[in-house]
Amino acid sequence: MESEMHILETEKLQIGMTLGENIYRNEQLVISEGVTLNIRHIQMLKRMSIVQVKVLEKRSVKKAFPIKQEISEKYKSSVESFKKICYGVTIGNFVIYDEVKDCIDPLIRELETKPEMALKLWQIYTADFYTYEHSVKVCMLSILLSKWMNKPQVFIDEIGKVGLLHDIGKCNIPNEILNKPDVLTEEEFSVMKTHSTLGYVLLSSTKELDRNILKGVLHHHERFDGTGYPAKLSGKSIPEYARIVSVVDIFDAMTSNRIYREKMNPYKVFEIMSEGSSGALDSDISNFFLDKIKRSYLGELVLLNSGEVAKIHNVESGVHHRPIIELNGQIVDLSVNHSIEIKSLFIS
Repeated sequence: MESEMHILETEKLQIGMTLGENIYRNEQLVISEGVTLNIRHIQMLKRMSIVQVKVLEKRSVKKAFPIKQEISEKYKSSVESFKKICYGVTIGNFVIYDEVKDCIDPLIRELETKPEMALKLWQIYTADFYTYEHSVKVCMLSILLSKWMNKPQVFIDEIGKVGLLHDIGKCNIPNEILNKPDVLTEEEFSVMKTHSTLGYVLLSSTKELDRNILKGVLHHHERFDGTGYPAKLSGKSIPEYARIVSVVDIFDAMTSNRIYREKMNPYKVFEIMSEGSSGALDSDISNFFLDKIKRSYLGELVLLNSGEVAKIHNVESGVHHRPIIELNGQIVDLSVNHSIEIKSLFIS
């Protein structure tokens, strides 16, 4: 694949770009040429007062992922619409039902015929704040999961609103807590945990929103074993909307870049969620979701712990996070061969 070198201002760098030069500090190499930039790299370059750097642009990306461009525009439009809703909240406006509906309805229509729009979100990055993108992704994946569960249309419409609005209360959390790059203190975490209640109170003024939607927002951080918040509900006493959104919320949070850590590869997330589903999550919903979502990676390339690239050949190994791969022309079942680990998805 051909690449072109560009000089770009540091302020315009985005996660996922490829660095085209070595970066040194005090004659020591701190970031190597060819590295895929993450949030920490970009913050480091800014702290070093580096004004511009060389980046590599792969010219054939559009051809490699023909679906990405189409998805990206629709996705970005919804992110932009939700950003406006959040901005209105931060300056004291109420959430307007029609604006929420206008943000969600196009996504529902697209997902009717193009479920891959939700399944290929890992290819897309819009450089917007995490909360905006995360909310739209949770909306889309909650809709898709509900469709997989054969839920009626009214359920699908409402779960989309819960997914989109589940973190709306974060608009009233101080930025120094919301965007802190380090681990939150106990006091800061206590403030952060108020976001679900803040969201519930905020949305209560939007009379067109069904009470079930409000309860989904309020309880999306409850845990099946009773360890969540704000009410420490457990089991099936947690509203179904909240149980669905919590599964999707956790999956997307772990597979997304955060200001304090890089995203995890989905196979590591499958492992973590499989182990935790019997406690914190509704295991029926979680295992069903993981079984469905892992199929979206069939045929994708992955980078192994050996440095080699393999293809996902089959996902019916019986273990969510250890599929059957094709490596150097050989079929390898990772549920049997434990010496091989998937380190990340591979984007050529």
